Amino acid sequence: MTQYDLVIKGGLAVLENGPVRADIFISGGKIKRVGRPDRGTCDASRVIDARGLVILPGLIDAHVHYSLHLGGGKMTADDFYSGSAAAACGGVTSVIDYTGQGPGVPLREGLKERIEEAEGLMHVDYGFHAIIPSWKKLSDPAGQIKELMAMGVSSFKFFMAYESRGLMASDAELFEALEASRLSGALVCVHAESGGIVDLLTERRRRERHPGADAHRLSRPDFTEWEAVGRALVLAGCTGGNIYFVHLSSGVSAGLIARARGIGVRALGETAPQYLLLKDSVFRRGDGHLYATCPPVRTPADSKALWAALSEGAVGVMATDNCTFTSKQKDEWGGDIGRLCMGLPGTQTLLPLIYTFGVKQGRMKLSGLARALSSNPAKVMGLYPRKGAIKPGSDADLAIIDPTASATVDFRKLQHKTDYSPYQGVKLYGWAKYTILRGEMIAEEGKLSKPDRPTGQFLRRKKSVMPEVVKRKTGIARKNK
Repeated sequence: MTQYDLVIKGGLAVLENGPVRADIFISGGKIKRVGRPDRGTCDASRVIDARGLVILPGLIDAHVHYSLHLGGGKMTADDFYSGSAAAACGGVTSVIDYTGQGPGVPLREGLKERIEEAEGLMHVDYGFHAIIPSWKKLSDPAGQIKELMAMGVSSFKFFMAYESRGLMASDAELFEALEASRLSGALVCVHAESGGIVDLLTERRRRERHPGADAHRLSRPDFTEWEAVGRALVLAGCTGGNIYFVHLSSGVSAGLIARARGIGVRALGETAPQYLLLKDSVFRRGDGHLYATCPPVRTPADSKALWAALSEGAVGVMATDNCTFTSKQKDEWGGDIGRLCMGLPGTQTLLPLIYTFGVKQGRMKLSGLARALSSNPAKVMGLYPRKGAIKPGSDADLAIIDPTASATVDFRKLQHKTDYSPYQGVKLYGWAKYTILRGEMIAEEGKLSKPDRPTGQFLRRKKSVMPEVVKRKTGIARKNK
């Protein structure tokens, strides 16, 4: 009889071809075998009786900000330790954060700095997207992209906004980056907002002294996102590069991506729970500034369209854009939308939110949840098949939930370092009962198994595998060479 480190028996395992009752056999951090349930005994160091439970591939939150430096010595509330603790307790086994080097600083230096900053603090496995704050100030930017890909970084972040902070890429720079993407296989991640128009409308609202946080919504209407998305899609179609839109908030944006994919553009969208579940009416509340994100949450119609796009494939990834602040930090805006702290805590509530409002309410099936939270981000971010699947040879990363158990969101019981949650008091199902990273239990019932022993490892990622698209001859799309 083969000796295993861990056997999980009788659970409903969400495999790539759908959910099945299965036993999962694990040794050396890897899944060795997935078989039909067997009532017999097995030789294992630990056995988990998962009857009545659902076993998901470990979640991948492909968009987080931990220990984000804000300037002036200020940082976000979640550091690498607390953010990754929230991830572990939420069923998330891998996260991808961002580098933060300044314009012209070699990309390898930004990567090295962030790896050193995170080392020894991460409870889950982690990688980094490389932010490129100024393409034209980099020496041989296409060469630096190839260099970083050899170092395990395959995705690169560009902003179509924030000119005053030195982050905004011109159309010409984005075009060149997408050309480099076609040649190297790199993934170009885009924050799509019409920066100049957002800046104009923000200054108008500041002069008008519009009351409350609703000025934030009014300064960033939905067209400022979808105009930028449409522009970037044209560039991606003309170059044949891989483009990935982060934190989409607009249903129109999702529709544009769907149409572009249909004519062969290598594009995919990402959205976040706040854009599916929160309504823009929150900004008219007295504490509306606590809900400020960039872009802002929008209308119920946008949420409905984004849910549909998740099912249809144009929006293929669910991530959180976790960027945690305390209420004190948020209050420092003083009524000036130009000083708003943009971001929400989200990693620990990701799974129960999408399970409750997606699976339980019939908007998606378990297999759809696993695609959006595990397999798609693994493929797009160059981690598949090591991550994102329950199959022999993959890392034994698993999130196990009790579909019948519920708990009410209470920020005091979460690992995030903040004093509020945008979902405070909401009853949710699908909380992680067990979180397993490379065959080791890292969290049980919302608590770290070994809080003094973070075991997260830096992930060296490969080229992105974009979802298949239909290729037809058009004016803006062509086959990749």
